[in-house]
Parts: sequence; C-alpha cells; structure tokens
Amino acid sequence: MHSQPLPGQASRRRAEDQFKTAKKVNSETKANTPRQAEAEKTARLRALRLAKEAADKDTANRDAAAAKARRSEPRRHVPGSQASSPAASR
Repeated sequence: MHSQPLPGQASRRRAEDQFKTAKKVNSETKANTPRQAEAEKTARLRALRLAKEAADKDTANRDAAAAKARRSEPRRHVPGSQASSPAASR
C-alpha cells in the first residue's frame, strides 16, 4: 500500500525537480562559471526555502483548523463530577 506524500514533501519534491531541470538546462547551454555556480546555489536554496515556507503554512493551517474544531465541539456535562456546594453540606 502506497501512502501519499505530505503536502510539504510534495512541495519540496517539485522544487527539487524544478531545480534539477533548470540546472540541467543551464549546464547544457553554458560553461559553469563561479558566478553561475553561485546563482544555481542561490536558486536551489530559494526553492527549498519556498517549499519549507509552504509546508510550514500548511501545517499552521491544519493546526488552526484542528483547534477550531476542538473549540466548536459541544461540551458534555458529566453528572457527579462537580464539587459539592457549601449550601448542600449544611
């Protein structure tokens, strides 16, 4: 049974694929100069940062939705769980 990857992992995978594709195209068309190597590194780091931000945002949204769902659940009253009132003991 194959489980689907988490949204953050999917974003990261897409970013990595985009980076690999761009790197392949760039390496085929130009010589790898130090400046170009730095630009590729920056592009890769940017893609990874954007993927992480997307995953963090998704996680925050899921956590907020779960918290909202917990708040909206009706509270149940359990009989006998309250402390006795001082008036009842007299």
